[in-house]
Amino acid sequence: MTITPEISSDPVKVWQAAVPVLYNVKEASFKVKASFVETNLSTTELFYGAKWEKATEKDGNGGWKEVPGTWRLNLSSTPQLEEISLVVDWAQADVQYRAVIERAMVADRGAIQLQRQESGKYELTIEALDSSGRLGYVLTTDNLKESSAPPSKVAAAELETETAAPGDTVYVSLTGFKPGTPITLTTGTEKITATAGQTDPRGDARIALSVTSDCPAGRYEIKAGDGTTEAAAGALVVDVKPKTV
Repeated sequence: MTITPEISSDPVKVWQAAVPVLYNVKEASFKVKASFVETNLSTTELFYGAKWEKATEKDGNGGWKEVPGTWRLNLSSTPQLEEISLVVDWAQADVQYRAVIERAMVADRGAIQLQRQESGKYELTIEALDSSGRLGYVLTTDNLKESSAPPSKVAAAELETETAAPGDTVYVSLTGFKPGTPITLTTGTEKITATAGQTDPRGDARIALSVTSDCPAGRYEIKAGDGTTEAAAGALVVDVKPKTV
């Protein structure tokens, strides 16, 4: 069995930066690829996407009659994929783990492996569906403690560009601040103002700075704070010289 919590993302690039400043999640999936080793009603109907029904045959009068003790499953050209819930259990030493997928469907089916001295194996890939904004959840009996949590990130702020002209808008990227906290940017002048910003659940944020059209040329130190923590974002150089093409 293979469990794959997969994501794909798009890089966010900024002017004069050689590497992305962050990544935005484009798609997320949670897949379980497994071989079912018991040939029963649930496994076969899930695998084939069809229902078992009583087998019938023609009788001597031209009608149809049931074949005693025999069932039939029609292999449809358009299998009916059923929505299911899936639970996967595993253990490491004495610690138990359980992954629960509340809504799932068969995304792909593979081969049926038949060997003389083994049970039949039905290869299926089952993929989680969105359930109120989540793909599922994981449970554990591990003795999790705060002391085992990863160390907190150091608060940091960085100007995405170090130069600007009057009328420009630049951005400040922040990481490691307290999650869900309003952020204040200080610029040392009323000619450079920041939009209201708040950190996300990870403690990150991206806040815009607007340079007024009458901002004097100069070097302005930009700082970010959440009331308890402060970080220097660097110096923004405002150049009033006209840009040349």
